[in-house]
Amino acid sequence: MQDKIKDLLDGGTFSGVGLSFVGKKGIELSFSATGDDIGSLDVAAIVKSAVKAAEFGKGIMFSVVLR
Repeated sequence: MQDKIKDLLDGGTFSGVGLSFVGKKGIELSFSATGDDIGSLDVAAIVKSAVKAAEFGKGIMFSVVLR
């Protein structure tokens, strides 16, 4: 499932947020986020929506943590 999430998000742009895969540590995937108004956007909600919109994302439990 991690590969599907990585493939979906890496290099994609969702609601003005560009995501790039940074690395993997254990079960945690890390991405960097860029965008013109990144400070005013709810990046966690945007990422969650993108994953949940994918066919595979409808039945999985995951969390998004911003650092």
